[in-house]
Amino acid sequence: MIYITGDCHGNFGRFTKHQRIKLPFSLGENDYVIVCGDLGLLWVKDKEFEYNLKWLSRLPFTLLWVQGNHENYNMIAEYPLEQWHGGRVRHIVRDKIILLERGQIFHMEGKSFFTFGGASSHDIEGGILDRNSPDFRKNKKRAVQSGLPYRIRNESWWEQELPAEAEMQEGTANLSGAGFCVDYVISHCLSNGMQDKLERYYGSGARLYDQDILTNYFEELEKKLQYNVWFCGHYHIDLKLDEKHTILYKDIVCLADFQ
Repeated sequence: MIYITGDCHGNFGRFTKHQRIKLPFSLGENDYVIVCGDLGLLWVKDKEFEYNLKWLSRLPFTLLWVQGNHENYNMIAEYPLEQWHGGRVRHIVRDKIILLERGQIFHMEGKSFFTFGGASSHDIEGGILDRNSPDFRKNKKRAVQSGLPYRIRNESWWEQELPAEAEMQEGTANLSGAGFCVDYVISHCLSNGMQDKLERYYGSGARLYDQDILTNYFEELEKKLQYNVWFCGHYHIDLKLDEKHTILYKDIVCLADFQ
């Protein structure tokens, strides 16, 4: 079976045996769990990374994920691209922890999945700092004093969080070859229109999510792509936004419930 969940940010408590026994289903060796971005495993090469890598490898199911905005993209790029179930992937642990690349169509258990990770970081009001800049110390001091969240280029923020034009073109070409019809979409963020719908749900009156090249791309796909359900993470809420869009955070859902 295939199951889907949202952002982990390096906290894998939902996958412990203690938490899994609370689920209305069991996760076994023939199952896949897809994380809709911000897995948080590949962040920095330290003892915590090595521990998490081994711990996740011992889980009974296969862990899949798409990129989020809180991922070390330079570290991801160290793993070679390979073909798997019809699309391009990176095996972090062979056949156990697998990154599903952008713009791919995968075929699993008789269903097709279009994957496209990435999103804009919103926790950067204090700026994106460059450690190689001569003004780094001054800029960091200013950011700390402001009390606003900031990130450091290639340490806690990577420009690859948003796709290159070639990745979007590849995604469009793959969908064109499939007649713009798949069973499911797995992403990290949503289209412009769906973000607007989410903001109306919150009802805050203030704009929470800006448009970018990726939300624009998804907006164009929404006009011609046929699919059953679009799953995403990113927004830190578990919410069925409408009949065709489900946002996931901490919940683990069974794909069979959405067929």
